[in-house]
Amino acid sequence: MAYVKLPFLPGVYKDDSLGAAESYFSDADKIRFVRGKPETVGGWEKFSLSAVTGIARGIHTWADVSKNPYVAIGTHLRLFVYDVDGIKYDITPVTSRGDLSNPFTTTISSAAVTVTHTAHGVVADQKVKFYNAAAVGGITIDGEYAVTSVTDADNYVITHSSAATSSAGPAGGSGVDYDYFLAPGDADGIGGLGYGTGGYGSGGYGSPSSGLTNFPRTWSLDNWGQNLLANPRGGSIYEWAPNTTASELVTNGAFATSTGWTVGVGWSVAAANAIGSVTNADLQQSITLNRGAWHVLKYNVTITAGSVYASIGGTTIRTSTASERAKAVFWSGSGGTAVLRFTGGGFTGTLDNASVQVLATAHKLPAAPSTVTGIFVTPERRLGYLTTPDSNYNSDPLRVGWTAAQDNQVFTASASNGAASFPLSHGTRCVAARVGAGENLIQTDTALYSMRYAYDTSIVYTFDLIAEGCGLMGPNAARMLNGTLYWMTPAGEFMIYTGGRPQALASTMRRDVSSNISWVQQDKVFAFQLSQFGEMCWLYPDARDGNECSRYALVNSQNQWANGTF
Repeated sequence: MAYVKLPFLPGVYKDDSLGAAESYFSDADKIRFVRGKPETVGGWEKFSLSAVTGIARGIHTWADVSKNPYVAIGTHLRLFVYDVDGIKYDITPVTSRGDLSNPFTTTISSAAVTVTHTAHGVVADQKVKFYNAAAVGGITIDGEYAVTSVTDADNYVITHSSAATSSAGPAGGSGVDYDYFLAPGDADGIGGLGYGTGGYGSGGYGSPSSGLTNFPRTWSLDNWGQNLLANPRGGSIYEWAPNTTASELVTNGAFATSTGWTVGVGWSVAAANAIGSVTNADLQQSITLNRGAWHVLKYNVTITAGSVYASIGGTTIRTSTASERAKAVFWSGSGGTAVLRFTGGGFTGTLDNASVQVLATAHKLPAAPSTVTGIFVTPERRLGYLTTPDSNYNSDPLRVGWTAAQDNQVFTASASNGAASFPLSHGTRCVAARVGAGENLIQTDTALYSMRYAYDTSIVYTFDLIAEGCGLMGPNAARMLNGTLYWMTPAGEFMIYTGGRPQALASTMRRDVSSNISWVQQDKVFAFQLSQFGEMCWLYPDARDGNECSRYALVNSQNQWANGTF
Protein backbone atom coordinates (compact mmCIF):
# COMPACT_ATOMS: atom_id res chain seq x y z
CA MET A 1 0.00 0.00 0.00
CA ALA A 2 1.33 3.40 -0.89
CA TYR A 3 1.38 6.08 1.78
CA VAL A 4 0.18 9.56 0.89
CA LYS A 5 1.41 12.55 2.88
CA LEU A 6 -1.45 14.82 3.96
CA PRO A 7 -0.23 18.45 4.03
CA PHE A 8 -2.09 19.81 7.08
CA LEU A 9 -1.58 23.50 7.70
CA PRO A 10 -1.07 24.66 11.30
CA GLY A 11 -4.01 26.33 12.99
CA VAL A 12 -7.76 25.94 13.41
CA TYR A 13 -10.03 27.45 10.74
CA LYS A 14 -13.63 27.87 11.95
CA ASP A 15 -14.80 30.95 10.06
CA ASP A 16 -15.77 29.28 6.78
CA SER A 17 -17.08 26.04 5.35
CA LEU A 18 -15.11 22.82 5.66
CA GLY A 19 -14.32 23.04 1.98
CA ALA A 20 -12.97 26.56 2.26
CA ALA A 21 -10.87 25.48 5.24
CA GLU A 22 -9.12 22.87 3.15
CA SER A 23 -5.86 21.59 4.71
CA TYR A 24 -6.62 23.34 8.03
CA PHE A 25 -7.97 21.77 11.20
CA SER A 26 -11.66 22.64 11.53
CA ASP A 27 -11.93 22.15 15.29
CA ALA A 28 -9.77 21.29 18.28
CA ASP A 29 -9.70 21.10 22.04
CA LYS A 30 -6.70 21.62 24.35
CA ILE A 31 -4.02 21.47 21.69
CA ARG A 32 -1.40 23.99 20.61
CA PHE A 33 0.76 24.31 17.52
CA VAL A 34 4.52 23.98 17.94
CA ARG A 35 6.84 24.13 14.92
CA GLY A 36 3.76 23.85 12.73
CA LYS A 37 2.43 20.67 14.32
CA PRO A 38 -0.31 20.08 16.89
CA GLU A 39 0.47 18.80 20.38
CA THR A 40 -1.53 18.55 23.60
CA VAL A 41 -1.36 21.51 25.94
CA GLY A 42 -0.61 19.25 28.92
CA GLY A 43 -2.48 18.96 32.18
CA TRP A 44 -3.20 21.05 35.23
CA GLU A 45 -1.82 20.68 38.71
CA LYS A 46 -4.04 21.41 41.70
CA PHE A 47 -2.54 24.38 43.51
CA SER A 48 -4.70 24.29 46.63
CA LEU A 49 -7.35 22.16 48.29
CA SER A 50 -9.17 25.34 49.36
CA ALA A 51 -11.56 26.77 46.79
CA VAL A 52 -12.49 30.44 46.64
CA THR A 53 -15.99 31.63 47.51
CA GLY A 54 -17.67 33.14 44.48
CA ILE A 55 -16.66 33.28 40.81
CA ALA A 56 -13.09 34.37 40.06
CA ARG A 57 -12.94 37.70 38.21
CA GLY A 58 -9.31 38.79 38.62
CA ILE A 59 -5.88 37.33 39.48
CA HIS A 60 -2.43 38.74 40.28
CA THR A 61 0.87 37.18 41.32
CA TRP A 62 3.77 38.89 43.11
CA ALA A 63 6.29 38.34 45.92
CA ASP A 64 7.11 40.11 49.18
CA VAL A 65 10.54 41.47 50.09
CA SER A 66 11.52 38.06 51.46
CA LYS A 67 10.71 36.51 48.05
CA ASN A 68 7.64 34.70 49.35
CA PRO A 69 5.22 34.38 46.40
CA TYR A 70 1.51 35.15 46.63
CA VAL A 71 -1.51 34.81 44.37
CA ALA A 72 -4.45 37.19 44.80
CA ILE A 73 -7.86 36.20 43.42
CA GLY A 74 -10.86 38.49 43.44
CA THR A 75 -14.32 36.96 43.06
CA HIS A 76 -17.72 38.56 42.80
CA LEU A 77 -18.10 37.92 46.55
CA ARG A 78 -14.67 38.19 48.22
CA LEU A 79 -10.95 38.86 47.88
CA PHE A 80 -8.49 36.05 48.63
CA VAL A 81 -4.75 35.46 48.82
CA TYR A 82 -2.90 32.14 48.54
CA ASP A 83 0.64 31.61 49.79
CA VAL A 84 3.28 29.32 48.27
CA ASP A 85 1.86 26.32 50.16
CA GLY A 86 -1.62 26.83 48.69
CA ILE A 87 -3.06 28.06 51.99
CA LYS A 88 -5.99 30.39 51.39
CA TYR A 89 -6.58 33.62 53.32
CA ASP A 90 -9.73 35.72 53.06
CA ILE A 91 -8.50 39.34 52.92
CA THR A 92 -11.84 40.92 51.96
CA PRO A 93 -11.69 44.49 53.32
CA VAL A 94 -13.75 45.57 56.31
CA THR A 95 -15.88 48.57 55.35
CA SER A 96 -17.59 49.17 58.70
CA ARG A 97 -16.71 48.51 62.36
CA GLY A 98 -18.85 49.16 65.41
CA ASP A 99 -20.79 47.68 68.28
CA LEU A 100 -24.39 46.70 68.95
CA SER A 101 -26.38 46.24 72.14
CA ASN A 102 -28.29 42.94 72.40
CA PRO A 103 -28.85 42.53 68.65
CA PHE A 104 -29.67 38.79 68.41
CA THR A 105 -32.96 36.92 68.25
CA THR A 106 -32.99 33.10 68.25
CA THR A 107 -35.70 30.50 67.72
CA ILE A 108 -35.60 27.13 69.45
CA SER A 109 -34.34 24.27 67.22
CA SER A 110 -33.38 26.72 64.46
CA ALA A 111 -29.88 27.77 63.38
CA ALA A 112 -31.25 30.99 61.89
CA VAL A 113 -30.41 34.10 63.94
CA THR A 114 -31.97 37.50 63.34
CA VAL A 115 -29.62 40.45 63.78
CA THR A 116 -31.20 43.80 64.60
CA HIS A 117 -29.13 46.76 63.44
CA THR A 118 -30.83 50.02 62.47
CA ALA A 119 -29.99 50.98 58.87
CA HIS A 120 -27.51 48.10 58.64
CA GLY A 121 -26.95 48.43 54.87
CA VAL A 122 -25.84 44.81 54.36
CA VAL A 123 -26.96 42.55 51.52
CA ALA A 124 -27.36 38.80 51.03
CA ASP A 125 -24.07 36.84 50.90
CA GLN A 126 -22.16 39.68 52.54
CA LYS A 127 -19.56 38.56 55.07
CA VAL A 128 -20.04 39.78 58.67
CA LYS A 129 -18.11 39.07 61.87
CA PHE A 130 -19.16 39.23 65.52
CA TYR A 131 -17.02 39.00 68.64
CA ASN A 132 -17.23 39.56 72.41
CA ALA A 133 -20.88 38.40 72.37
CA ALA A 134 -22.54 36.71 75.32
CA ALA A 135 -24.41 33.44 74.81
CA VAL A 136 -28.02 33.77 73.67
CA GLY A 137 -30.54 30.99 73.11
CA GLY A 138 -27.94 28.43 74.15
CA ILE A 139 -25.45 29.42 71.42
CA THR A 140 -22.60 31.93 71.24
CA ILE A 141 -22.60 33.96 68.05
CA ASP A 142 -18.92 34.57 67.54
CA GLY A 143 -16.88 34.54 64.33
CA GLU A 144 -17.60 35.04 60.63
CA TYR A 145 -20.94 34.49 58.89
CA ALA A 146 -22.49 35.14 55.50
CA VAL A 147 -25.77 37.06 55.49
CA THR A 148 -28.47 34.52 54.63
CA SER A 149 -31.21 37.00 53.87
CA VAL A 150 -32.21 40.60 54.51
CA THR A 151 -35.54 41.04 56.30
CA ASP A 152 -35.73 44.83 56.12
CA ALA A 153 -33.57 47.92 56.57
CA ASP A 154 -33.09 47.17 60.26
CA ASN A 155 -32.95 43.36 60.39
CA TYR A 156 -31.12 40.57 58.60
CA VAL A 157 -30.58 36.84 59.12
CA ILE A 158 -27.42 34.75 59.53
CA THR A 159 -27.09 31.01 60.01
CA HIS A 160 -25.19 29.69 63.03
CA SER A 161 -23.28 26.40 62.98
CA SER A 162 -25.74 24.83 65.42
CA ALA A 163 -29.39 25.28 66.30
CA ALA A 164 -30.49 27.34 69.29
CA THR A 165 -31.70 25.41 72.31
CA SER A 166 -34.22 28.10 73.24
CA SER A 167 -35.95 31.11 71.82
CA ALA A 168 -34.43 34.38 72.97
CA GLY A 169 -34.65 38.01 72.09
CA PRO A 170 -35.50 40.26 70.47
CA ALA A 171 -32.65 41.47 72.69
CA GLY A 172 -29.73 39.13 73.34
CA GLY A 173 -25.97 38.90 73.14
CA SER A 174 -25.17 41.85 75.40
CA GLY A 175 -22.52 44.23 74.00
CA VAL A 176 -21.42 42.84 70.61
CA ASP A 177 -18.63 44.10 68.36
CA TYR A 178 -19.07 43.73 64.62
CA ASP A 179 -17.08 44.00 61.39
CA TYR A 180 -18.94 44.32 58.09
CA PHE A 181 -16.94 43.36 55.01
CA LEU A 182 -17.08 44.64 51.43
CA ALA A 183 -20.50 43.94 49.94
CA PRO A 184 -20.71 41.39 47.09
CA GLY A 185 -20.85 42.51 43.48
CA ASP A 186 -23.03 41.25 40.65
CA ALA A 187 -22.32 37.75 39.38
CA ASP A 188 -23.63 38.52 35.89
CA GLY A 189 -23.92 41.44 33.51
CA ILE A 190 -27.36 42.89 32.91
CA GLY A 191 -28.72 43.85 29.49
CA GLY A 192 -30.09 47.18 28.33
CA LEU A 193 -26.70 48.86 28.37
CA GLY A 194 -27.16 51.45 25.67
CA TYR A 195 -25.28 52.53 22.55
CA GLY A 196 -21.73 51.31 22.17
CA THR A 197 -22.00 48.24 24.32
CA GLY A 198 -22.26 44.64 23.18
CA GLY A 199 -21.44 43.36 19.70
CA TYR A 200 -22.35 45.35 16.63
CA GLY A 201 -25.96 44.65 15.73
CA SER A 202 -26.72 42.85 18.98
CA GLY A 203 -29.90 43.71 20.83
CA GLY A 204 -33.36 44.37 19.45
CA TYR A 205 -34.06 47.12 16.92
CA GLY A 206 -35.52 50.19 18.60
CA SER A 207 -34.28 49.27 22.05
CA PRO A 208 -33.24 52.18 24.29
CA SER A 209 -30.00 53.94 23.30
CA SER A 210 -29.10 55.02 26.79
CA GLY A 211 -29.04 53.45 30.18
CA LEU A 212 -26.97 52.67 33.23
CA THR A 213 -24.53 49.81 32.75
CA ASN A 214 -24.69 47.01 35.28
CA PHE A 215 -21.41 45.13 35.10
CA PRO A 216 -20.41 41.91 36.82
CA ARG A 217 -17.92 42.40 39.67
CA THR A 218 -14.41 42.29 38.23
CA TRP A 219 -11.15 43.20 39.97
CA SER A 220 -8.16 45.31 38.97
CA LEU A 221 -5.09 44.13 40.91
CA ASP A 222 -1.47 45.30 41.13
CA ASN A 223 1.27 45.44 43.72
CA TRP A 224 2.92 48.44 45.38
CA GLY A 225 6.24 46.95 46.40
CA GLN A 226 5.29 43.97 48.54
CA ASN A 227 1.77 45.24 49.21
CA LEU A 228 -1.26 44.25 47.15
CA LEU A 229 -3.51 46.95 45.69
CA ALA A 230 -7.04 45.89 44.81
CA ASN A 231 -9.93 47.69 43.15
CA PRO A 232 -13.36 46.07 42.77
CA ARG A 233 -14.77 47.67 39.65
CA GLY A 234 -16.85 50.70 40.57
CA GLY A 235 -15.53 50.68 44.14
CA SER A 236 -12.57 52.25 45.89
CA ILE A 237 -8.91 51.17 46.18
CA TYR A 238 -7.76 48.81 48.95
CA GLU A 239 -4.30 47.80 50.18
CA TRP A 240 -3.07 44.63 51.87
CA ALA A 241 0.37 44.15 53.41
CA PRO A 242 1.48 40.49 53.50
CA ASN A 243 0.15 39.72 56.98
CA THR A 244 -1.92 36.59 57.29
CA THR A 245 -2.42 36.71 61.06
CA ALA A 246 -3.96 39.51 63.12
CA SER A 247 -1.02 39.58 65.54
CA GLU A 248 -1.59 41.31 68.89
CA LEU A 249 1.09 43.92 69.59
CA VAL A 250 0.00 45.11 73.03
CA THR A 251 0.72 43.35 76.30
CA ASN A 252 -2.66 43.87 77.91
CA GLY A 253 -3.86 42.07 81.02
CA ALA A 254 -4.00 44.39 84.02
CA PHE A 255 -1.95 47.33 82.67
CA ALA A 256 0.76 46.29 85.14
CA THR A 257 4.16 47.98 85.05
CA SER A 258 5.67 44.51 85.06
CA THR A 259 4.20 43.94 81.56
CA GLY A 260 5.64 47.12 80.09
CA TRP A 261 3.03 49.73 80.96
CA THR A 262 3.98 53.12 82.38
CA VAL A 263 1.24 54.51 84.61
CA GLY A 264 1.30 58.30 84.83
CA VAL A 265 0.09 60.60 87.60
CA GLY A 266 -3.66 60.34 88.13
CA TRP A 267 -3.85 56.85 86.66
CA SER A 268 -4.24 53.73 88.77
CA VAL A 269 -4.83 50.06 88.04
CA ALA A 270 -7.51 47.89 89.68
CA ALA A 271 -9.55 44.88 88.59
CA ALA A 272 -7.75 44.76 85.22
CA ASN A 273 -8.87 48.31 84.43
CA ALA A 274 -6.90 51.53 84.16
CA ILE A 275 -8.69 54.15 86.25
CA GLY A 276 -8.29 57.86 85.65
CA SER A 277 -8.96 60.45 88.31
CA VAL A 278 -9.04 63.91 86.73
CA THR A 279 -5.77 63.02 85.01
CA ASN A 280 -3.89 64.78 82.25
CA ALA A 281 -1.01 62.30 82.25
CA ASP A 282 -0.10 59.33 80.06
CA LEU A 283 -0.77 55.63 80.31
CA GLN A 284 1.69 54.17 77.82
CA GLN A 285 3.55 51.17 76.44
CA SER A 286 6.14 50.61 73.69
CA ILE A 287 5.00 48.43 70.77
CA THR A 288 6.57 47.25 67.51
CA LEU A 289 4.61 48.06 64.34
CA ASN A 290 4.84 46.13 61.07
CA ARG A 291 6.40 48.03 58.19
CA GLY A 292 4.03 49.52 55.63
CA ALA A 293 1.03 47.77 57.18
CA TRP A 294 -2.39 48.76 58.41
CA HIS A 295 -3.18 48.25 62.09
CA VAL A 296 -6.34 48.57 64.18
CA LEU A 297 -6.45 50.17 67.62
CA LYS A 298 -9.25 49.05 69.96
CA TYR A 299 -10.14 49.93 73.54
CA ASN A 300 -13.17 50.27 75.79
CA VAL A 301 -13.56 53.48 77.77
CA THR A 302 -16.14 54.69 80.27
CA ILE A 303 -16.02 58.46 80.70
CA THR A 304 -17.46 60.28 83.66
CA ALA A 305 -15.69 63.53 82.86
CA GLY A 306 -13.07 64.84 80.44
CA SER A 307 -11.69 62.95 77.47
CA VAL A 308 -9.00 60.45 76.38
CA TYR A 309 -6.58 60.89 73.48
CA ALA A 310 -5.10 57.70 71.99
CA SER A 311 -1.88 58.21 70.02
CA ILE A 312 0.70 56.05 68.26
CA GLY A 313 4.21 57.43 67.91
CA GLY A 314 3.00 60.92 68.77
CA THR A 315 0.14 60.92 66.22
CA THR A 316 -3.37 61.04 67.63
CA ILE A 317 -5.35 58.10 66.31
CA ARG A 318 -8.58 58.44 68.30
CA THR A 319 -10.18 61.01 70.60
CA SER A 320 -12.85 59.75 73.00
CA THR A 321 -15.14 62.36 74.55
CA ALA A 322 -17.86 59.90 75.62
CA SER A 323 -18.01 56.27 76.68
CA GLU A 324 -17.40 53.94 73.73
CA ARG A 325 -15.92 50.73 72.38
CA ALA A 326 -13.39 52.55 70.25
CA LYS A 327 -11.94 51.23 66.98
CA ALA A 328 -9.54 53.10 64.68
CA VAL A 329 -7.37 51.94 61.76
CA PHE A 330 -3.99 53.54 61.09
CA TRP A 331 -0.99 53.04 58.81
CA SER A 332 2.44 52.25 60.22
CA GLY A 333 4.70 53.85 57.62
CA SER A 334 8.24 52.57 58.12
CA GLY A 335 7.13 50.51 61.14
CA GLY A 336 9.41 49.74 64.07
CA THR A 337 9.16 50.75 67.72
CA ALA A 338 6.49 53.28 68.67
CA VAL A 339 4.75 54.33 71.86
CA LEU A 340 1.05 53.71 72.43
CA ARG A 341 -0.27 56.48 74.69
CA PHE A 342 -3.62 57.10 76.35
CA THR A 343 -3.49 60.71 77.50
CA GLY A 344 -6.12 62.05 79.84
CA GLY A 345 -7.74 65.38 79.17
CA GLY A 346 -9.08 65.99 82.68
CA PHE A 347 -10.15 62.37 82.39
CA THR A 348 -12.21 60.60 85.04
CA GLY A 349 -13.35 57.07 84.23
CA THR A 350 -12.03 53.63 83.32
CA LEU A 351 -10.19 52.18 80.33
CA ASP A 352 -9.71 48.50 79.47
CA ASN A 353 -9.22 45.97 76.67
CA ALA A 354 -6.50 48.03 74.97
CA SER A 355 -5.37 46.33 71.77
CA VAL A 356 -3.29 47.04 68.67
CA GLN A 357 -3.45 44.36 65.99
CA VAL A 358 -1.95 44.04 62.55
CA LEU A 359 -4.73 43.97 59.96
CA ALA A 360 -4.90 40.66 58.13
CA THR A 361 -7.47 42.08 55.69
CA ALA A 362 -7.21 44.74 53.01
CA HIS A 363 -7.99 48.32 53.97
CA LYS A 364 -9.27 51.27 51.94
CA LEU A 365 -6.73 53.92 51.04
CA PRO A 366 -8.27 56.82 53.00
CA ALA A 367 -7.98 59.49 50.30
CA ALA A 368 -8.84 57.27 47.32
CA PRO A 369 -11.94 58.15 45.27
CA SER A 370 -15.00 56.06 46.09
CA THR A 371 -15.65 55.12 42.45
CA VAL A 372 -12.73 53.71 40.48
CA THR A 373 -12.83 51.35 37.49
CA GLY A 374 -9.18 50.30 37.28
CA ILE A 375 -5.72 50.78 38.75
CA PHE A 376 -2.09 50.42 37.63
CA VAL A 377 1.32 51.23 39.12
CA THR A 378 3.54 53.25 36.78
CA PRO A 379 7.30 52.67 36.37
CA GLU A 380 7.80 56.01 38.18
CA ARG A 381 5.97 54.44 41.15
CA ARG A 382 2.81 56.47 41.04
CA LEU A 383 -0.56 54.83 41.54
CA GLY A 384 -2.65 55.39 38.43
CA TYR A 385 -6.42 55.05 38.54
CA LEU A 386 -9.35 55.36 36.14
CA THR A 387 -12.65 57.21 36.48
CA THR A 388 -11.84 59.99 38.90
CA PRO A 389 -13.80 63.00 40.17
CA ASP A 390 -13.39 66.26 38.30
CA SER A 391 -12.80 69.64 39.98
CA ASN A 392 -16.47 69.75 41.00
CA TYR A 393 -16.26 66.24 42.50
CA ASN A 394 -18.44 64.80 39.76
CA SER A 395 -17.41 61.33 38.61
CA ASP A 396 -15.80 61.50 35.16
CA PRO A 397 -15.67 58.07 33.46
CA LEU A 398 -13.00 59.27 31.00
CA ARG A 399 -10.60 60.80 33.52
CA VAL A 400 -7.23 59.24 34.38
CA GLY A 401 -5.61 60.17 37.69
CA TRP A 402 -2.33 59.48 39.48
CA THR A 403 -0.93 60.00 42.97
CA ALA A 404 2.17 61.73 44.25
CA ALA A 405 5.51 60.11 43.43
CA GLN A 406 6.45 57.23 45.73
CA ASP A 407 3.23 57.67 47.71
CA ASN A 408 0.01 55.77 47.05
CA GLN A 409 -1.95 57.74 49.64
CA VAL A 410 -1.64 61.29 48.30
CA PHE A 411 -4.37 61.85 45.72
CA THR A 412 -4.86 65.61 46.12
CA ALA A 413 -3.08 67.55 43.40
CA SER A 414 -0.48 70.17 44.26
CA ALA A 415 2.41 71.84 42.46
CA SER A 416 4.93 70.08 44.68
CA ASN A 417 3.76 66.46 44.56
CA GLY A 418 2.72 66.09 40.91
CA ALA A 419 -0.55 64.31 41.72
CA ALA A 420 -3.10 65.21 39.07
CA SER A 421 -5.65 63.88 36.59
CA PHE A 422 -6.40 64.24 32.91
CA PRO A 423 -9.69 63.87 30.97
CA LEU A 424 -9.66 61.81 27.79
CA SER A 425 -11.91 62.73 24.88
CA HIS A 426 -12.71 59.55 22.92
CA GLY A 427 -15.13 56.95 24.19
CA THR A 428 -17.72 56.91 26.94
CA ARG A 429 -15.62 55.33 29.71
CA CYS A 430 -12.14 54.12 30.58
CA VAL A 431 -12.05 50.32 30.65
CA ALA A 432 -8.51 49.35 31.71
CA ALA A 433 -4.83 50.32 31.69
CA ARG A 434 -1.67 48.31 31.10
CA VAL A 435 1.98 49.26 31.63
CA GLY A 436 3.90 48.91 28.37
CA ALA A 437 7.44 49.62 27.15
CA GLY A 438 8.07 53.29 27.89
CA GLU A 439 4.37 54.11 28.08
CA ASN A 440 1.18 53.33 29.93
CA LEU A 441 -1.61 52.20 27.63
CA ILE A 442 -5.09 53.43 28.51
CA GLN A 443 -8.02 51.75 26.78
CA THR A 444 -11.50 53.21 26.60
CA ASP A 445 -14.48 51.44 25.11
CA THR A 446 -13.64 52.94 21.69
CA ALA A 447 -9.99 54.09 21.69
CA LEU A 448 -6.38 53.45 22.70
CA TYR A 449 -4.28 56.16 24.40
CA SER A 450 -0.60 56.40 25.27
CA MET A 451 0.29 57.95 28.66
CA ARG A 452 4.00 58.89 28.76
CA TYR A 453 6.12 60.34 31.55
CA ALA A 454 7.01 63.95 30.70
CA TYR A 455 10.04 64.51 32.97
CA ASP A 456 8.37 67.81 33.86
CA THR A 457 6.87 68.20 37.34
CA SER A 458 4.34 70.72 36.04
CA ILE A 459 2.97 68.23 33.51
CA VAL A 460 4.08 64.78 34.78
CA TYR A 461 2.31 62.82 31.99
CA THR A 462 1.33 63.53 28.40
CA PHE A 463 -1.52 61.75 26.62
CA ASP A 464 -1.66 60.86 22.92
CA LEU A 465 -4.58 59.31 21.07
CA ILE A 466 -3.11 56.31 19.24
CA ALA A 467 -6.22 55.10 17.44
CA GLU A 468 -10.01 55.09 17.46
CA GLY A 469 -12.41 52.24 16.75
CA CYS A 470 -10.28 49.76 18.65
CA GLY A 471 -11.74 49.89 22.16
CA LEU A 472 -11.52 47.20 24.82
CA MET A 473 -14.31 44.66 25.32
CA GLY A 474 -13.87 44.25 29.08
CA PRO A 475 -11.39 45.18 31.82
CA ASN A 476 -9.62 41.79 31.70
CA ALA A 477 -9.77 41.26 27.92
CA ALA A 478 -6.26 42.70 27.36
CA ARG A 479 -2.81 41.47 28.36
CA MET A 480 0.84 42.24 27.63
CA LEU A 481 3.00 39.50 26.07
CA ASN A 482 6.69 40.17 25.43
CA GLY A 483 6.10 43.91 25.01
CA THR A 484 3.03 43.50 22.78
CA LEU A 485 -0.48 44.41 23.90
CA TYR A 486 -3.14 41.90 22.83
CA TRP A 487 -6.85 42.58 23.29
CA MET A 488 -10.38 41.91 22.10
CA THR A 489 -12.57 44.80 20.95
CA PRO A 490 -16.30 45.28 21.64
CA ALA A 491 -16.91 44.13 18.05
CA GLY A 492 -15.09 40.84 18.67
CA GLU A 493 -11.94 41.83 16.75
CA PHE A 494 -8.55 40.57 18.00
CA MET A 495 -5.96 43.36 18.06
CA ILE A 496 -2.27 43.87 18.83
CA TYR A 497 -0.16 46.95 19.51
CA THR A 498 3.63 46.93 19.31
CA GLY A 499 4.09 50.69 18.90
CA GLY A 500 2.90 52.82 16.02
CA ARG A 501 -0.61 51.81 14.93
CA PRO A 502 -2.71 48.95 16.33
CA GLN A 503 -3.16 46.02 13.97
CA ALA A 504 -6.04 43.56 13.64
CA LEU A 505 -4.92 39.95 13.81
CA ALA A 506 -5.90 37.85 10.81
CA SER A 507 -7.89 35.43 12.91
CA THR A 508 -9.35 32.21 11.50
CA MET A 509 -11.78 32.12 14.43
CA ARG A 510 -13.07 35.68 14.77
CA ARG A 511 -16.50 35.04 13.27
CA ASP A 512 -17.07 31.89 15.32
CA VAL A 513 -16.17 33.69 18.54
CA SER A 514 -18.10 36.89 17.86
CA SER A 515 -21.17 35.00 16.62
CA ASN A 516 -21.45 32.91 19.75
CA ILE A 517 -20.05 35.02 22.57
CA SER A 518 -22.59 35.99 25.22
CA TRP A 519 -22.46 39.74 24.62
CA VAL A 520 -24.25 40.77 27.79
CA GLN A 521 -21.51 38.92 29.70
CA GLN A 522 -18.64 40.40 27.67
CA ASP A 523 -16.99 41.90 30.76
CA LYS A 524 -16.16 38.37 31.91
CA VAL A 525 -13.72 37.83 29.02
CA PHE A 526 -10.31 37.07 30.51
CA ALA A 527 -7.00 37.19 28.65
CA PHE A 528 -3.85 35.51 29.88
CA GLN A 529 -0.44 34.82 28.41
CA LEU A 530 1.64 31.66 28.20
CA SER A 531 5.02 33.32 27.78
CA GLN A 532 7.07 30.14 27.40
CA PHE A 533 5.05 29.24 24.29
CA GLY A 534 4.59 32.79 23.00
CA GLU A 535 0.81 32.35 23.27
CA MET A 536 -2.11 34.60 24.18
CA CYS A 537 -5.39 33.04 25.26
CA TRP A 538 -8.86 34.49 25.82
CA LEU A 539 -11.46 32.76 27.97
CA TYR A 540 -14.94 33.87 26.95
CA PRO A 541 -18.58 33.11 27.83
CA ASP A 542 -20.16 31.24 24.94
CA ALA A 543 -23.92 31.65 24.64
CA ARG A 544 -24.22 27.99 23.63
CA ASP A 545 -23.03 27.02 27.11
CA GLY A 546 -24.44 29.66 29.48
CA ASN A 547 -23.26 32.83 31.19
CA GLU A 548 -19.76 31.86 32.36
CA CYS A 549 -16.44 31.52 30.55
CA SER A 550 -16.66 28.10 28.93
CA ARG A 551 -14.46 28.28 25.81
CA TYR A 552 -11.16 29.74 24.75
CA ALA A 553 -9.41 31.17 21.70
CA LEU A 554 -5.62 30.88 21.58
CA VAL A 555 -3.06 32.37 19.20
CA ASN A 556 0.72 31.96 19.09
CA SER A 557 3.42 34.29 17.80
CA GLN A 558 3.12 32.73 14.30
CA ASN A 559 -0.57 33.72 14.24
CA GLN A 560 -1.69 30.09 14.41
CA TRP A 561 -5.03 29.74 16.19
CA ALA A 562 -6.48 27.03 18.39
CA ASN A 563 -9.74 26.71 20.30
CA GLY A 564 -11.50 24.50 22.80
CA THR A 565 -13.60 24.21 25.91
CA PHE A 566 -12.57 25.32 29.37
